[in-house]
Amino acid sequence: MLDINIISKEFNGIKILEDVNLKVADSEFVSIIGPSGCGKTTILNLISKLDVDFHGKIDSSSSNLSFIFQDDRLVPWLTVKENLLLVSHNKDLQKIIELLKIVNLEKYLDYYPNKLSGGMKRRISTIRAFINNPDLILMDEPFVSLDYPTAIDLKKEFLGLCKKFNPTVILVTHDISEAIHLSNRIIFFKKEPAKIIHEFKNPNNQEFNIKQIDEIKNQIFEKYPNILKGEL
Repeated sequence: MLDINIISKEFNGIKILEDVNLKVADSEFVSIIGPSGCGKTTILNLISKLDVDFHGKIDSSSSNLSFIFQDDRLVPWLTVKENLLLVSHNKDLQKIIELLKIVNLEKYLDYYPNKLSGGMKRRISTIRAFINNPDLILMDEPFVSLDYPTAIDLKKEFLGLCKKFNPTVILVTHDISEAIHLSNRIIFFKKEPAKIIHEFKNPNNQEFNIKQIDEIKNQIFEKYPNILKGEL
């Protein structure tokens, strides 16, 4: 269980988060959507303790977490194998190979990042997130800038890994279709300061069915046409 109670978070004297109260169950997949600059990434930083300067409390049963960023963050002078061994707690090369097989990249162990495509590098960074069996994975728009087919394939692979390892996942995204595809629940934020304005229990069941995703999206917009602007 992740229990988030942020009374306030300020930056340079400006309040950017206020009264953010959210409980996330073990193995739940939650997406956070809100206007640009509303503090979505700040919430991830607070959960991960990359930032501890706030009023409130965050309690977590997760002692082991991973963070997937917008870019792959692979070390360019290390091979794929060396990049993955670098973060592995037990340095289990066989496990790394088994994980790479899931995304069909086991033949690229000795390749350097500059020899890989953007999609391949994102797959490596995804595998890296699962190496140490995390209880919690935080994702900051990890599928942005990928072409549509590559992004869809990577999302399906990510969900497959989630079913294998059962982590709790919190995804920050601007893409409501992506949130409907992946999430059990979607949290909508307003800005200035950011706070939760709506929680949506997603009936999609993590299926990639474009018609169903569009129907759910249209239902949300029909009821809340300005929700992506942070307005109900």
